[in-house]
Amino acid sequence: MTSVLAAIGPVFVVTAAGYLLRRYVVLDVKTLSALNIYLFIPALVFASLSQQTIAWALFGKYAAGVILMLLATGVVLELLARFRGMGQARHSAFLMTMFPNLGNFGLPVCKFAFGETGLTLAVVVMVCGSFLQNSVGIYFAQRSRHGIRQALLKVLGFPMIYAFAAALLSQQMSWRLPEFLFRGVEITSEAAIPVQLMILGIQLAETRLQKDVDIFLACFVRLVLGPIFAAVIATLAGMEGLSAGVFILQMSGPVAVGMAVYGIHFEVSPGFLANVVAWTFLLSLLSVSLVLYFLLRPV
Repeated sequence: MTSVLAAIGPVFVVTAAGYLLRRYVVLDVKTLSALNIYLFIPALVFASLSQQTIAWALFGKYAAGVILMLLATGVVLELLARFRGMGQARHSAFLMTMFPNLGNFGLPVCKFAFGETGLTLAVVVMVCGSFLQNSVGIYFAQRSRHGIRQALLKVLGFPMIYAFAAALLSQQMSWRLPEFLFRGVEITSEAAIPVQLMILGIQLAETRLQKDVDIFLACFVRLVLGPIFAAVIATLAGMEGLSAGVFILQMSGPVAVGMAVYGIHFEVSPGFLANVVAWTFLLSLLSVSLVLYFLLRPV
């Protein structure tokens, strides 16, 4: 249990610091989010991936695994939404809870659990998942407006995609930035994880927790069924060892904070999405600890 606490404990400590800070200081979370999206995360992607060779076969397995995860959870959520007779807005928001928090939560937990190599693999999963989150997620948020073209264009506006492509080129061509430039990228990348956790804490401080059947159904699908689906899919995709552990851990986290942001921006049940994000994060202290216990236990 010591290794489990060492992996997940720091995430909650830094998030709690962001929560407490927001209670006493007015913070501009939009500015922090913009810095993270357009500077810190791209730097982390490039710094991590350009230094370690990622096999194309593993990248393909991760991409396929993420797609299968979203299909599996999406089908369950769709069936539950129809059974519950949800209206259009709640239905769309309910489907948006299929997306796990691969950045704010997944990256630091994978780093503390599996080290720098685990962090690199977690970044690959994040890139695969983020593409879908920022296209399919936005589509669900504004599907009544037929905004799929806008959603896809928005994905192309994220520099993380280009940082990923640049890192792959650097790998394949055995080329690297001049030392002074690369060190600048490395320094910048080190801000990504703490800033992401601070943003998560700020979001929690700004959310009024509610109790609702739909909220807890979404929590159940994300935190209970999510790890089960991930373990099955990892086995079917032929993932083993560390690569499987990272995938399962990334797919076991709480709902992505970005879904709450989209809920506000597109006016799609913002209170519901903010609550699901908050509740899944709080409950993940137990659920992800159990997942980590099984992943880290001696065989």
